[in-house]
Order: sequence, then C-alpha cells, then structure tokens
Amino acid sequence: MPMHVRLDIHTHVGEMFGFQPPTPEIAESVIAQIKKAGLDGIAVTDHWRRDWGLALHRVVEDHFPNEVIIIPGHEIDVRPPSSPFDEYHCTELYLPGGRLFRTYCHPGYYTPNIVIEDDIHGIEVANHHHDWHIRRPAVERVADAHGLLTFSVSDANVLGEIGAGSTLVDLDDMFRRAIPLD
Repeated sequence: MPMHVRLDIHTHVGEMFGFQPPTPEIAESVIAQIKKAGLDGIAVTDHWRRDWGLALHRVVEDHFPNEVIIIPGHEIDVRPPSSPFDEYHCTELYLPGGRLFRTYCHPGYYTPNIVIEDDIHGIEVANHHHDWHIRRPAVERVADAHGLLTFSVSDANVLGEIGAGSTLVDLDDMFRRAIPLD
C-alpha cells in the first residue's frame, strides 16, 4: 500500500533562522508550524547549502522522533548543456537509503523555456512566491510529456509561510523515481 503524506517540498528554513545551528527550540517552532499547516513534513531546500537541512533533520530525529518528516536538500542553479541560456533552479532532496530526487523549481523564472533533463523527477505547478510567472497549463503539459510528478510548494522564506503550498505525495513513488547516490 502506498504511503501518502502531505509535504511542502520547497522551504528555506535555514535562511529563516540566519543559518544559526538548529537547536531543539528552533526545531520545536518548525514542527509547530508544520502541524499548524496540516502537513506531515517539509523538505529544507536552502540555496546552495544542504548542511542546515541535514542538521535540522538530526535534531528532529534526536529530540522529536516520529513527529514530522524532515527531508534535507538544497536549491541549486542548473545550466543545461543542451541549452545554456535556459538556466533554472532545481531542488535536490536527499532521501533515505542514499537516493536523490530532483524537482524543477518555479518554471518560467529566468526563462520562459522549460528544458527537462533526464535526472528531473518533478516540477512545480504552483509556488507561493512565483505563481505570477508559472504558466500552469503549459507546465502541466510538460509534466505529462515527461512523466514528472507535480508539486505545489510554499518556497517559504519566513516560518508562517511553511505550508502556503503543499502536495499529497506518494513517498513510494518518489523513492522509485529517485536516483541512487553512488
């Protein structure tokens, strides 16, 4: 039976706290917001840094086991070799078992062209901060054409925004699509 959970897979929690080392008190405030938003968990996808998400994951596991899901990750810039002027942002989520799940972020930001590479597994169709330029029907057609999972996300920059976008996710499907990290 698939495991369905409600997640916000694009948040900048480390940035919210100025990248100070996560403490149980910080974790408790994040957990409270996750629960207030009706989520099962979040992915922490700070720009170009995965250390903070990994540290928060450890604090939550050590002090608040089984309360919420924290998926460490980061958001990076990608310049496709086939089309270098069509740069985009991508979140990389580090799943248990050494697997990597990659999502194309806020399509239409930087360029209206959407270049899907082989190692992209999902795409955002709604983003709390970037909805103004996401052409949802076009993005959904791209998702269908490439077999991508679609996500609504918050792209939260402050604690109260966590959950402003979320998706009911089949975790088993995410694991199947993710690539192994060798």
